[in-house]
Amino acid sequence: MTLTPPSPHQDDRLTAAPTGRAFPARAAGISLVAGVAFLLLLVLLHLIRPDVSTSWQTTSEYALGEFGWLMVVAFLLSAVGYGTLAIALLVRPQRLPTRIGAVILAVAAVGTVIGGVFVTDPIDTPQDQLSASGTLHGLGAGLALMFLPVAVLLITAGLTRDSAFSTVKRGLWWTAVLPPAALVMFMVAQTVLLGADGRFGPDVPIGWPERLLVLAYAAWQIIVARIVSRRTVRS
Repeated sequence: MTLTPPSPHQDDRLTAAPTGRAFPARAAGISLVAGVAFLLLLVLLHLIRPDVSTSWQTTSEYALGEFGWLMVVAFLLSAVGYGTLAIALLVRPQRLPTRIGAVILAVAAVGTVIGGVFVTDPIDTPQDQLSASGTLHGLGAGLALMFLPVAVLLITAGLTRDSAFSTVKRGLWWTAVLPPAALVMFMVAQTVLLGADGRFGPDVPIGWPERLLVLAYAAWQIIVARIVSRRTVRS
């Protein structure tokens, strides 16, 4: 019996699939690590910056004063998490809703970069006294704040139709509820707590609703990055 060695073209076919799956899996893995690192830095800032009130000041204010650079790094880590997850979703075959959602997630990543690079003003700064940096921070953070839930719902709608994610459909939808629900909770809290003058301050306890919003966004990104990484390798 004569054994015929595999042709170079056969070798290419054998290695193409694992290589094609490796890149999105690695991108999702980077997203997972970046998301966890973001949360760890945020916890650290809560411990080393007791001067920032968790009751009425937002997490963005950790960028002001001592160790402010750590909050800037945290913002950039969050942006890396969103961006690499978007890449992981775009480079593998996906349904149209997932691809559109991934593009919107990339826009949210850009907004997060802007929010990180441009440092906020103190939350009680009057609107007519905002600095250029504070204004750009608000625009970038607002972009990420509003676009991410849209991306979440579109990405989930697409992934749950993909056979590679058939066994985790319920978990994906439960996770997808977190960002929109947290955003609605935050906006309602802000509407209810703000006084007639529309000014933030110590008597407007918006700090915890904002922290829950940040946690919900990060939790979604970390969980989905882990799922995408594992399912991409297996598919």
